Amino acid sequence: MAPKRTKSTANVASKRPRRVIDLETKLKLIKDYEGGKSVMVIARQSGMSHSTIATILKNKNKVMEAVKGSASLKATRLTKIREGPISDMEELLMTWIKDQTQKRIPLSSMMITAKAKSLFAMLKEKAGSDDDVEFTASSGWFKRFKNRYSLHDVKVSGESANADVKAAEEFLETLDKLIVEENYLPEQIFNMDETSLFWKRMPEGTFIHKEAKSVLGFKAFKDKITVLVGANVAGYKLKPFVIWHSENPRAFKHISKHTLPVYYRSNKKSWMTQLLFQDALLNCYASEIETYCWENNIPFKILLIIANAPGHPPFVGDLHPNIKAVFFPPNTTSLIQPMDQGIIAAFKAYYLRRTFAQAIAATEEGTGKTLMQFWKDYNIYDCIKNLAWAWGDVSKECVNGIWKKTLKRFVHDFKGFAKDEEVAKINKAVVHMANNFNLGVDEDDIQELLELVPEEWTNVELLELEQECLAEEEAREKKTAGEEKELPRKFTVKGLSEAFADLSKLLKKFENMDPNTERFSLIERNVHGALSAYKEIYDEKKKQTKQTTMDVFLKRVTPPQ
Repeated sequence: MAPKRTKSTANVASKRPRRVIDLETKLKLIKDYEGGKSVMVIARQSGMSHSTIATILKNKNKVMEAVKGSASLKATRLTKIREGPISDMEELLMTWIKDQTQKRIPLSSMMITAKAKSLFAMLKEKAGSDDDVEFTASSGWFKRFKNRYSLHDVKVSGESANADVKAAEEFLETLDKLIVEENYLPEQIFNMDETSLFWKRMPEGTFIHKEAKSVLGFKAFKDKITVLVGANVAGYKLKPFVIWHSENPRAFKHISKHTLPVYYRSNKKSWMTQLLFQDALLNCYASEIETYCWENNIPFKILLIIANAPGHPPFVGDLHPNIKAVFFPPNTTSLIQPMDQGIIAAFKAYYLRRTFAQAIAATEEGTGKTLMQFWKDYNIYDCIKNLAWAWGDVSKECVNGIWKKTLKRFVHDFKGFAKDEEVAKINKAVVHMANNFNLGVDEDDIQELLELVPEEWTNVELLELEQECLAEEEAREKKTAGEEKELPRKFTVKGLSEAFADLSKLLKKFENMDPNTERFSLIERNVHGALSAYKEIYDEKKKQTKQTTMDVFLKRVTPPQ
């Protein structure tokens, strides 16, 4: 009998140790591949084998789902969730925890275990199960649960959430020293923060709110988006970053998301996650701020001051070599964070004013459209356009003023932002517009709507939300597999020609009504000036069409040689 073969000591010693690859690295490899690099080049640059890269690319969907679900970017394993009632309960519990932390509500281990027991009891009752599965929410389970879901960034404590004045004062001293030592300019100091917005909600007590309860679309009143806004001390406002639950909304048909007046991303819970914040900073704001610095002839050296929120990565300061991040101490944002000093309240008020102005315009166009019809037709694309408009209404003086409580320099000449006065003025205008529809609202109703925060999800709502998300995901996968991609919008000679013809007719109507010829001439010139970019596109398209027609003609009449 042949002797049993054994591995040599040399072979064992030379065996390459198993490499652990975290999600952040996998994301980078996927982006490199989608950016045009070949698997061979990626393997050579990363020092990984060809088969390892191929496996990561093959599992792209799993990787993306893991990070979309707020998995830690440093996680090294895509854990398969255990099946059974306890596993189902943990999924719902995670949704609840993320919702609470997104609202910055302090959590204790007692609150989490009590919610876990409540969810488990509900699921068991709904299943009508008579089995002996019990759940006690022991300390051992809680420890394993935190490890399974990488809950190290969720603050679990019983401390008071009262504003910490002393910590705020100490932080301002430290911040001022940093600004002086690093020689930061007002244009280089930024603050960002996110807020929830119920984009399709009407004031309580109005007829449309009551009527909506009886129609299928009432869930729209609970539909929210998350909006990340930011600005610097000099008054420059960053483009808003919007998160909604749908990756490709029907309202975006034939619209390239890159042409929207906001940065748009999706998350099935419409939450800000660490991955989305990282995406916002690296893929959106870094290039926008760099361009701003170049245009203003200042160094691209940025100080970003942000809240220590669950959706903000603790390593955010290491993401970009030109962006240094500083976190506000816990329980101080209401005192010293610029975005908490009234600018977000004004932004929401401007959004509401713009939406009501659109409703009035839509119902006065002679189409017979009612406010309820306008509300039903109002979609996320309309919302985004109004958001951009509202953010544009926030003045430079307002942006300057919100920094007075944060900085000890640069702000001495700033007037400050009278939040209550400004918001009250906007609310008064909204009340006037709302009562065009006999809604019977007053300024307190509008203020209550603006201050509305997302309610805590009930157990039943958590379960429904999870089921809806799964159904939407399945429908999206089927659509992606079975349908061709929709064609993006594009300019055509015919379409542009018809648009300019319609414009001429419209201007002619105004000319026939206006008794002041000089005024009309000025308006006509301004309108054509505003649309000059479209005119250039039209002229170029016509030139290309004529050239193509001539080439075809010459090809037909020229005899072959």
